[in-house]
Amino acid sequence: MERIKNIQSLIDQKAIQSVVIPNGGSYLMKLSFGTPPVEYLAIADTGSDFIWIQCAPCPQTQCYSQDLPSSYPKTVLENDCEYYYSYGDKSYTIGILSTDTLSFDSSNGQKAAFPTSTFGCGHNNQGHFRSPGAGLVGLGGGPLSLVSQIGTQIDHRFAYCLVPRSAKSSSKLIFGQEAIISQPGAVSTPLITKNPPTFYFLSLEGVSIGDKTAQAASSQGNIIIDSGTTLTILESNFYNSIETMVKEAIGAEPVQDP
Repeated sequence: MERIKNIQSLIDQKAIQSVVIPNGGSYLMKLSFGTPPVEYLAIADTGSDFIWIQCAPCPQTQCYSQDLPSSYPKTVLENDCEYYYSYGDKSYTIGILSTDTLSFDSSNGQKAAFPTSTFGCGHNNQGHFRSPGAGLVGLGGGPLSLVSQIGTQIDHRFAYCLVPRSAKSSSKLIFGQEAIISQPGAVSTPLITKNPPTFYFLSLEGVSIGDKTAQAASSQGNIIIDSGTTLTILESNFYNSIETMVKEAIGAEPVQDP
């Protein structure tokens, strides 16, 4: 019987996936809340840990306008535990910590459900949030992130493909064993474990332009990968070296931004 359960778990794990669509400078993933499940789109963010969705009641001055479906109306509250979560661009969400069933699509056509998942029910959400996004899904390494909450069911694995922001098509976020990328020609780089555990650190060794290379001062876990950020941000001295190489390669004086 235990062997059957393990096999079924592996089958279910391989099936879990989410559609990902570009939305300006961010990417939205599809997930469902409640029973029966109601579908929403929320920002997929590898640079944060918290899952939240805009909830009713939500005063117009404290929330952003949403298309259908409307704000999530009903949750199981965690003893009225209020939360506050902020982001690097000074956006923030304030609300009540909640639990309910989170569900995802699967390759076999069935919903993959995760009962008693913890998330925020946001009643005051300010910043660069906009419809059709109904909230944000933190995919970082902290304990409240989606991949940590369902980690044992997905073997702590996920992978995603991001189409260009101008694309009219979608891509997928895949959980579990199918997230292992092993096709011919696949290139990988190791993730570095550092504090805070939220972030996925990489080691950027240098940047080459033509026959010249700018070396990073410290290459051990010196940059993070963040699907919720549109800009690449570098240490100032490293950036200056790259800027100098670009100027030399172009061979023209830079023009002031009007």
